[in-house]
Amino acid sequence: MKKQFLLIVLLIGGLLITSCKTSEDLVYLNDTHDQEELEGLPGKLVEYTIKTNDNLYVDIQSMDAEVNAMFNPSYGTGMQSGTQQNYGQLSGQYLNGFLVDLAGEISLPIIGKVALAGKSLKEAQEIIQEKADEYIRNATVKVKLLSFKVTILGEVKMPGVYYNYNNKMTVLDGISMASGVTDYGRIQKILVMRPTDSGSKTFRLDLSTKDFLASEAFFLQPNDVVYVEPDKYKNVKLNSSVYSLVLSTLSTIVLILNLIY
Repeated sequence: MKKQFLLIVLLIGGLLITSCKTSEDLVYLNDTHDQEELEGLPGKLVEYTIKTNDNLYVDIQSMDAEVNAMFNPSYGTGMQSGTQQNYGQLSGQYLNGFLVDLAGEISLPIIGKVALAGKSLKEAQEIIQEKADEYIRNATVKVKLLSFKVTILGEVKMPGVYYNYNNKMTVLDGISMASGVTDYGRIQKILVMRPTDSGSKTFRLDLSTKDFLASEAFFLQPNDVVYVEPDKYKNVKLNSSVYSLVLSTLSTIVLILNLIY
């Protein structure tokens, strides 16, 4: 009986020991050195091109308030207050933004249909600027992407959908927005899924090495999904209290049997 108990103890102890992470498993960019110059890293940021169902902020302004109200009816009479009121929340962005339809176009007041799918934001601004100049003297045009969102899932502390209002966003930014990786997350196993015109493209990143800085997925794009995989020993760690209880129970049984016999 003692031998069987000892065997069980060794098995459970071995399982718990092998499930422990080393310090190297927890360190980002573990293969970098002090004052090392990472030449060519990170890789080049790929300029985003407008796609169907993107939601755009388009602002057309002139010196004439009445003309501005015609081209930007959602603003009302006050541009600053109108911008905050209409675009300060996601619901306002959804209602007042310009959605790229299935034909790749948006419909602007006065100007009408404008084809923007496949264009960069800079190119879209130039196209709308050219059309606005046909109606307004010295018009100022701004075009921004409202629907730059990424989904962070898996072993992060706050999974969810996060919106970005900067020109760029990295996978490190995304994980930071989700409050970082949990104790069960594997920074060596990060999956990025990116929608494309032909389907979904996947990338596997290992954040413990500098190689991921050169990946096309280092810079996230709108509608990317980032999934942090769980540690392969997660179930063992979650059930460690159960194993301890079983071990304690077996110890008690062996002690009682020894007293009896």
